[in-house]
Amino acid sequence: MHRVAWVRVGALGDLLVGLASLVETLEKWSDSKLTVVGSALWTQIIEPGFFPQIDRIAVIEKRADDVRVFEIRDGRWAEVGRSTLRAQYQDCGVVFNTRVDSPRQGFPAFFAGVGERWGSAEGFAGFIYNRRARHNGKDPLIHERDVPLLLMDEAEGRIVRKGRTLSEALAMSPRVQRWKAKGLPAPLRLKQDIATAVAGAAVGAYVLVNPTSSRREKAWPSARFRELILELEKNVNAEVLVLGSPQETDWLREVAIGGLGEREFRIVQPRSIGELFQVVAGARWLLTNTSSVQFIAAAVQTPVLTLMGRAIPEIWGPLGPKDKIVRGVEPNEIADMFIREQRAYESIVVRQVREALMSLDMDRQTSTWGNEKW
Repeated sequence: MHRVAWVRVGALGDLLVGLASLVETLEKWSDSKLTVVGSALWTQIIEPGFFPQIDRIAVIEKRADDVRVFEIRDGRWAEVGRSTLRAQYQDCGVVFNTRVDSPRQGFPAFFAGVGERWGSAEGFAGFIYNRRARHNGKDPLIHERDVPLLLMDEAEGRIVRKGRTLSEALAMSPRVQRWKAKGLPAPLRLKQDIATAVAGAAVGAYVLVNPTSSRREKAWPSARFRELILELEKNVNAEVLVLGSPQETDWLREVAIGGLGEREFRIVQPRSIGELFQVVAGARWLLTNTSSVQFIAAAVQTPVLTLMGRAIPEIWGPLGPKDKIVRGVEPNEIADMFIREQRAYESIVVRQVREALMSLDMDRQTSTWGNEKW
């Protein structure tokens, strides 16, 4: 049977925004088996068997000549051996490298003699692809979700960029327009019993506040989150839960507990990416800093309000049709980008966030969006 390799590397957020491209690839080559190539996180994101065509995940370690191969065994992803990327491409008729800013994974496809090599590369590296797109990932006004979607449309010849702006090309892309309306696809089955068990509350009876980030500078101050949730408790007809990872307990306690003798809110710390998907799916809405959690919300149709510092919404903003953002003011006169990020978050006041959340909550209550997701 014909096999396609779909390549998506990067951190969790990079992988999640690639889900739309993954579904488009599955639909384009619907009679093929598919190998997902990239990070080990794919074995946690994609539920075994959820996409019947996906029967293999090739995890790139540090180099293309060191690949761990996973296949489905007894209903789970199990490592079955080690290989090289070139060897993994030997039985592929198509390799689609979605990361247009890095042709590194495209070279093994060329040397393996793969018939169709989809991607984008400039200059000397352009020879590695025979289905090329013009977009090179450097335009500042295209969302990371839409980059591989536009790449596929351009490489198919559906869109001719000559004489057109990028905005015009995006408007012409049927794939971009499809996912602009849908957000992102889910990579697993949603299960109310798991959402309820992890959250400790019934589906739809809680809201989530995720106050953490990869760095303190990339997050709204804990004191502001604390002030906000004390106000939310009086105005939202749902339990306010503080969400984070098992490694973020101290940070979460700053928001959930405050000082000695103060009101305590429950902390929810999913043990896996799969559990995180379920608990976010069960929430009425989510409040988060700019993070991968906003893309999980888009995939499970949970409205989200994202607080943004220096990040550009057009590139890394939330993706659900009902989602909203509150963006800080970046002090460009400061040279240090981390300080600029911190100051941008500090410029966001509680009133702005509260009002945006109340608007988001009203939209959620007056819409049927998401009612059928279970």
